[in-house]
Amino acid sequence: METAKNVYRIHIKTRLCNGCGDCVTACPINARLRMEGNTDEKQYTVHVINGKCEVVNQDACDGCGVCVEACSTKALKLEQAER
Repeated sequence: METAKNVYRIHIKTRLCNGCGDCVTACPINARLRMEGNTDEKQYTVHVINGKCEVVNQDACDGCGVCVEACSTKALKLEQAER
């Protein structure tokens, strides 16, 4: 089964990121994976690496924007993906 491409992509302004991890915790995709017992962080959408948030699996993101709302430093935003 072929999946549709995501309409939005996460963009991180690393200079604004303080590495708090609120986006990682808030992400419903990450939460679902954690509840399923999946510890493979390469399947998560975002993760804090070396003190900064990074997108580790853009394709997993459904563009819901919860991570953007959770970010107190406004380091994350959703951008329309190029088609």
